[in-house]
Amino acid sequence: MPDIFVSQPPPTSPVSSPADIPINTVENPKSKFSYLGKLFSSYMFMPDGVRFETQEPGETIMLLLRKHWLTNIGWVLISVVLLFLPFILLPMLKLSGTLPETTPASWISLFILAWYLLTFSYFLVNFLLWYFTVSIVTNERIVDIDFINLLNKKFAETRVARVEDVTMRTGGFIRSFFDYGDVFVQTAAKEAVFQFLAVPHPEKVVMVINKIMGVEEEEGEVH
Repeated sequence: MPDIFVSQPPPTSPVSSPADIPINTVENPKSKFSYLGKLFSSYMFMPDGVRFETQEPGETIMLLLRKHWLTNIGWVLISVVLLFLPFILLPMLKLSGTLPETTPASWISLFILAWYLLTFSYFLVNFLLWYFTVSIVTNERIVDIDFINLLNKKFAETRVARVEDVTMRTGGFIRSFFDYGDVFVQTAAKEAVFQFLAVPHPEKVVMVINKIMGVEEEEGEVH
């Protein structure tokens, strides 16, 4: 797993002040969310005490993004159904005669235990894949960490100076109502397009990246 969450104050840099970002992009998590709310948030602006495995000295995380929580509804509902299914399935099997009355109670207990272990594993794997699949925007780089499964991940990054264009796409009532969509970062790097799929507040994400790009261009002109 990537070393994403380490309690260590982020280093300062010329682009690490909220004053460098448009005010309507700034969230105030202290007034809206508890600690757990921030920990499992899908949109974090300049998160405190957060680092990732390849973070460089002087590099500040501006955005940490996950897929919107609404995208988890499918596997959460499946987990809930699997949780209660034995209470429905076993009586039906007994009534239909498929499960004989003489079946040892230890066999039924073993089946229920195995069922709940599989259900818990299904829930845990889906949660971890959502939690550790993140897109990170720093004052220097765009970083995309995609977990294909618990043992395999795809890591891609590019410098902000190599970003050519940033666009967003939203569509449909659900996405518009809950304010999430896809952000596409076109680059001149080996990874031509970075895709931030189903992330919250896509307009804010685009604004932040464009602001950082502007700062990079100004620094380049100075040098």
